[in-house]
Amino acid sequence: MTSLVDLWRGIRHHPWKTVQYVFTNFSIIFTLVRAITYFLPAIKIQGWLALTAAVVISIVFGLRKVWKPSRIEIPVAHCNTTIEVVFDDLFKQEGIRAIAVNEFFDSKLGKPVSDKSIHGIFIQKCFGGHPESFDKQVDEQLGNIQSEEIAKVEGKSKRYPIGSTALITVNQDRYLAFAFAKTDPSTCKASSDVRIMWVALHELWKRVRIESGGYPVNLPLVGSGLSGIGLPTRTLLDLIILSAITETKEKEVTQRIRIVLHRDRFDALDLRDVKQHWKE
Repeated sequence: MTSLVDLWRGIRHHPWKTVQYVFTNFSIIFTLVRAITYFLPAIKIQGWLALTAAVVISIVFGLRKVWKPSRIEIPVAHCNTTIEVVFDDLFKQEGIRAIAVNEFFDSKLGKPVSDKSIHGIFIQKCFGGHPESFDKQVDEQLGNIQSEEIAKVEGKSKRYPIGSTALITVNQDRYLAFAFAKTDPSTCKASSDVRIMWVALHELWKRVRIESGGYPVNLPLVGSGLSGIGLPTRTLLDLIILSAITETKEKEVTQRIRIVLHRDRFDALDLRDVKQHWKE
Protein backbone atom coordinates (compact mmCIF):
# COMPACT_ATOMS: atom_id res chain seq x y z
CA MET A 1 0.00 0.00 0.00
CA THR A 2 2.80 2.41 0.91
CA SER A 3 4.54 1.68 -2.40
CA LEU A 4 1.37 2.53 -4.32
CA VAL A 5 1.05 5.81 -2.43
CA ASP A 6 4.71 6.61 -3.22
CA LEU A 7 4.09 5.79 -6.88
CA TRP A 8 1.05 8.06 -7.02
CA ARG A 9 3.07 10.90 -5.48
CA GLY A 10 5.73 10.43 -8.14
CA ILE A 11 3.18 10.56 -10.96
CA ARG A 12 1.36 13.53 -9.44
CA HIS A 13 4.52 15.57 -8.92
CA HIS A 14 6.10 14.64 -12.26
CA PRO A 15 3.32 13.94 -14.80
CA TRP A 16 5.34 15.08 -17.82
CA LYS A 17 8.41 13.18 -16.72
CA THR A 18 6.25 10.06 -16.41
CA VAL A 19 5.03 10.47 -19.99
CA GLN A 20 8.60 11.18 -21.14
CA TYR A 21 10.00 8.06 -19.46
CA VAL A 22 7.26 5.84 -20.91
CA PHE A 23 7.72 7.26 -24.42
CA THR A 24 11.52 6.94 -24.21
CA ASN A 25 11.29 3.29 -23.13
CA PHE A 26 8.78 2.53 -25.89
CA SER A 27 11.09 4.16 -28.45
CA ILE A 28 14.02 2.03 -27.28
CA ILE A 29 11.97 -1.17 -27.45
CA PHE A 30 10.60 -0.26 -30.88
CA THR A 31 14.11 0.44 -32.20
CA LEU A 32 15.45 -2.85 -30.83
CA VAL A 33 12.58 -4.79 -32.38
CA ARG A 34 13.10 -3.11 -35.77
CA ALA A 35 16.83 -3.87 -35.62
CA ILE A 36 16.26 -7.52 -34.70
CA THR A 37 13.69 -8.11 -37.46
CA TYR A 38 15.83 -6.28 -40.01
CA PHE A 39 19.00 -8.27 -39.40
CA LEU A 40 17.19 -11.52 -38.54
CA PRO A 41 14.18 -11.60 -40.88
CA ALA A 42 13.33 -15.12 -39.78
CA ILE A 43 12.26 -13.72 -36.42
CA LYS A 44 8.75 -12.31 -36.54
CA ILE A 45 7.81 -9.78 -33.84
CA GLN A 46 4.55 -8.16 -34.85
CA GLY A 47 0.87 -8.01 -34.15
CA TRP A 48 -1.22 -6.67 -31.28
CA LEU A 49 0.34 -9.02 -28.70
CA ALA A 50 3.83 -7.67 -29.41
CA LEU A 51 2.53 -4.09 -29.32
CA THR A 52 0.72 -4.69 -26.03
CA ALA A 53 3.84 -6.23 -24.48
CA ALA A 54 5.96 -3.26 -25.62
CA VAL A 55 3.46 -0.76 -24.19
CA VAL A 56 3.19 -2.61 -20.86
CA ILE A 57 6.97 -2.92 -20.49
CA SER A 58 7.38 0.78 -21.33
CA ILE A 59 4.78 1.80 -18.74
CA VAL A 60 6.35 -0.40 -16.04
CA PHE A 61 9.83 1.00 -16.62
CA GLY A 62 8.46 4.54 -16.85
CA LEU A 63 6.60 4.23 -13.55
CA ARG A 64 9.67 2.69 -11.96
CA LYS A 65 11.64 5.81 -12.87
CA VAL A 66 9.24 8.23 -11.13
CA TRP A 67 8.62 5.99 -8.10
CA LYS A 68 10.64 6.78 -5.00
CA PRO A 69 10.37 4.95 -1.67
CA SER A 70 9.26 6.86 1.42
CA ARG A 71 11.03 4.44 3.76
CA ILE A 72 14.33 2.55 3.84
CA GLU A 73 16.25 0.49 6.37
CA ILE A 74 20.02 0.51 6.83
CA PRO A 75 21.28 -2.39 8.98
CA VAL A 76 24.39 -1.50 10.96
CA ALA A 77 27.01 -4.15 10.26
CA HIS A 78 27.96 -6.62 13.00
CA CYS A 79 25.25 -5.52 15.46
CA ASN A 80 21.51 -5.71 16.03
CA THR A 81 20.77 -2.06 15.23
CA THR A 82 18.80 -0.88 12.19
CA ILE A 83 18.65 2.74 11.08
CA GLU A 84 15.33 3.55 9.47
CA VAL A 85 14.73 6.66 7.36
CA VAL A 86 11.10 7.52 6.70
CA PHE A 87 8.98 10.40 5.40
CA ASP A 88 6.27 10.74 8.03
CA ASP A 89 5.01 12.63 11.08
CA LEU A 90 7.47 12.56 14.01
CA PHE A 91 4.63 12.69 16.54
CA LYS A 92 3.00 9.52 15.19
CA GLN A 93 6.04 7.29 15.65
CA GLU A 94 6.28 4.57 18.26
CA GLY A 95 9.00 5.01 20.87
CA ILE A 96 10.90 7.97 22.27
CA ARG A 97 10.86 11.17 20.19
CA ALA A 98 13.81 13.55 20.23
CA ILE A 99 13.14 17.30 20.10
CA ALA A 100 15.98 19.71 19.37
CA VAL A 101 15.81 22.88 21.49
CA ASN A 102 18.09 25.82 22.18
CA GLU A 103 20.57 25.98 25.04
CA PHE A 104 18.07 27.88 27.22
CA PHE A 105 15.31 25.27 26.80
CA ASP A 106 12.99 28.15 25.92
CA SER A 107 9.28 27.47 25.82
CA LYS A 108 7.65 30.82 25.06
CA LEU A 109 6.21 30.90 21.56
CA GLY A 110 7.30 33.91 19.54
CA LYS A 111 10.85 35.18 19.46
CA PRO A 112 12.32 32.51 21.76
CA VAL A 113 10.53 29.59 20.03
CA SER A 114 9.05 29.79 16.54
CA ASP A 115 5.65 28.16 16.23
CA LYS A 116 6.84 26.78 12.86
CA SER A 117 9.73 24.80 14.39
CA ILE A 118 9.37 21.22 15.64
CA HIS A 119 10.03 22.56 19.15
CA GLY A 120 7.19 25.06 18.69
CA ILE A 121 4.85 22.43 17.28
CA PHE A 122 5.74 20.21 20.25
CA ILE A 123 4.82 23.00 22.70
CA GLN A 124 1.52 23.60 20.93
CA LYS A 125 0.60 19.97 20.28
CA CYS A 126 1.55 18.51 23.66
CA PHE A 127 1.03 21.46 25.99
CA GLY A 128 -1.58 23.53 24.17
CA GLY A 129 0.83 26.45 23.99
CA HIS A 130 0.96 26.65 27.81
CA PRO A 131 4.30 25.05 28.68
CA GLU A 132 4.31 25.28 32.48
CA SER A 133 4.53 21.47 32.72
CA PHE A 134 7.37 21.46 30.18
CA ASP A 135 9.29 24.08 32.19
CA LYS A 136 8.75 22.19 35.44
CA GLN A 137 10.04 18.93 33.98
CA VAL A 138 13.06 20.65 32.44
CA ASP A 139 13.96 22.22 35.78
CA GLU A 140 13.67 18.85 37.53
CA GLN A 141 15.62 16.97 34.85
CA LEU A 142 18.45 19.49 34.60
CA GLY A 143 18.70 20.34 38.29
CA ASN A 144 22.12 18.69 38.61
CA ILE A 145 23.58 20.18 35.43
CA GLN A 146 25.69 23.30 35.82
CA SER A 147 24.13 26.32 34.12
CA GLU A 148 24.78 30.05 33.94
CA GLU A 149 22.51 33.06 34.15
CA ILE A 150 22.53 35.18 31.00
CA ALA A 151 20.70 38.46 30.46
CA LYS A 152 18.41 37.83 27.49
CA VAL A 153 15.96 40.08 25.71
CA GLU A 154 13.13 37.54 26.02
CA GLY A 155 12.54 34.01 27.26
CA LYS A 156 14.52 32.05 29.84
CA SER A 157 17.84 33.24 31.23
CA LYS A 158 19.40 29.96 32.39
CA ARG A 159 21.81 28.59 29.79
CA TYR A 160 22.81 24.91 29.72
CA PRO A 161 25.70 23.18 27.92
CA ILE A 162 25.11 21.92 24.39
CA GLY A 163 23.83 18.35 24.50
CA SER A 164 22.05 18.71 27.85
CA THR A 165 19.02 16.43 27.64
CA ALA A 166 15.73 16.38 29.54
CA LEU A 167 13.20 13.55 29.52
CA ILE A 168 9.74 15.06 29.06
CA THR A 169 6.65 12.92 29.67
CA VAL A 170 3.31 13.80 28.09
CA ASN A 171 0.60 11.30 29.06
CA GLN A 172 2.12 7.97 27.95
CA ASP A 173 4.52 9.52 25.43
CA ARG A 174 8.18 10.24 26.14
CA TYR A 175 10.30 12.96 24.56
CA LEU A 176 13.97 13.81 24.86
CA ALA A 177 14.49 17.55 24.58
CA PHE A 178 18.18 18.17 23.91
CA ALA A 179 20.17 21.40 23.57
CA PHE A 180 21.11 21.55 19.90
CA ALA A 181 21.57 25.26 19.19
CA LYS A 182 23.12 28.35 20.69
CA THR A 183 21.02 31.50 21.07
CA ASP A 184 22.00 35.13 20.65
CA PRO A 185 20.75 36.79 23.90
CA SER A 186 20.10 40.09 22.13
CA THR A 187 17.98 38.69 19.27
CA CYS A 188 16.90 35.20 20.42
CA LYS A 189 18.20 33.91 17.07
CA ALA A 190 19.21 30.26 17.33
CA SER A 191 22.21 28.95 15.40
CA SER A 192 24.22 25.76 15.16
CA ASP A 193 27.05 24.27 13.14
CA VAL A 194 28.47 20.83 12.39
CA ARG A 195 30.68 20.77 15.50
CA ILE A 196 27.78 21.73 17.78
CA MET A 197 25.54 19.24 16.02
CA TRP A 198 28.02 16.40 16.55
CA VAL A 199 28.38 17.17 20.28
CA ALA A 200 24.61 17.48 20.74
CA LEU A 201 23.94 14.16 19.01
CA HIS A 202 26.67 12.45 21.04
CA GLU A 203 25.01 13.54 24.28
CA LEU A 204 21.57 12.58 22.96
CA TRP A 205 22.69 9.04 22.11
CA LYS A 206 24.14 8.68 25.61
CA ARG A 207 20.76 9.54 27.12
CA VAL A 208 18.89 7.27 24.70
CA ARG A 209 20.96 4.32 25.92
CA ILE A 210 19.57 4.96 29.39
CA GLU A 211 15.95 5.76 28.52
CA SER A 212 15.06 3.69 25.46
CA GLY A 213 14.28 0.43 27.24
CA GLY A 214 14.41 -1.39 23.91
CA TYR A 215 11.97 1.00 22.22
CA PRO A 216 12.89 2.85 19.00
CA VAL A 217 14.16 6.42 19.13
CA ASN A 218 12.76 8.89 16.62
CA LEU A 219 14.78 11.87 15.44
CA PRO A 220 13.82 14.62 12.98
CA LEU A 221 16.23 16.04 10.42
CA VAL A 222 17.93 18.27 12.99
CA GLY A 223 19.82 21.25 11.60
CA SER A 224 17.44 21.74 8.68
CA GLY A 225 15.23 24.33 10.35
CA LEU A 226 15.73 27.70 11.99
CA SER A 227 19.04 26.72 13.62
CA GLY A 228 20.50 27.34 10.19
CA ILE A 229 23.41 24.92 9.71
CA GLY A 230 22.95 25.61 6.02
CA LEU A 231 23.82 22.17 4.65
CA PRO A 232 21.83 20.32 1.96
CA THR A 233 19.23 17.78 3.07
CA ARG A 234 21.33 14.80 1.96
CA THR A 235 24.44 16.03 3.80
CA LEU A 236 22.52 16.58 7.04
CA LEU A 237 20.96 13.14 6.78
CA ASP A 238 24.34 11.52 6.16
CA LEU A 239 25.78 13.29 9.22
CA ILE A 240 22.98 11.99 11.44
CA ILE A 241 23.39 8.46 10.07
CA LEU A 242 27.17 8.64 10.55
CA SER A 243 26.71 9.82 14.14
CA ALA A 244 24.25 6.99 14.86
CA ILE A 245 26.56 4.36 13.36
CA THR A 246 29.62 5.73 15.18
CA GLU A 247 27.83 5.64 18.54
CA THR A 248 26.34 2.20 17.86
CA LYS A 249 29.75 0.75 17.02
CA GLU A 250 31.02 2.02 20.37
CA LYS A 251 28.04 0.72 22.33
CA GLU A 252 24.50 -0.13 21.28
CA VAL A 253 22.14 2.86 21.54
CA THR A 254 18.89 1.01 20.79
CA GLN A 255 17.90 -1.57 18.21
CA ARG A 256 15.98 0.84 15.96
CA ILE A 257 16.99 4.43 15.28
CA ARG A 258 14.37 6.13 13.13
CA ILE A 259 15.11 9.39 11.31
CA VAL A 260 11.81 11.04 10.42
CA LEU A 261 11.79 13.44 7.48
CA HIS A 262 9.10 15.98 6.67
CA ARG A 263 7.25 15.46 3.39
CA ASP A 264 8.51 18.81 2.06
CA ARG A 265 11.92 17.14 1.59
CA PHE A 266 10.57 14.30 -0.56
CA ASP A 267 11.44 15.83 -3.94
CA ALA A 268 14.92 16.80 -2.77
CA LEU A 269 15.94 13.32 -1.68
CA ASP A 270 15.91 9.85 -3.19
CA LEU A 271 16.17 7.31 -0.38
CA ARG A 272 17.39 4.65 -2.83
CA ASP A 273 20.60 6.64 -3.26
CA VAL A 274 20.96 6.97 0.52
CA LYS A 275 20.54 3.22 1.05
CA GLN A 276 23.00 2.40 -1.72
CA HIS A 277 25.60 4.80 -0.31
CA TRP A 278 25.52 3.26 3.18
CA LYS A 279 25.32 -0.24 1.78
CA GLU A 280 28.68 0.35 0.13
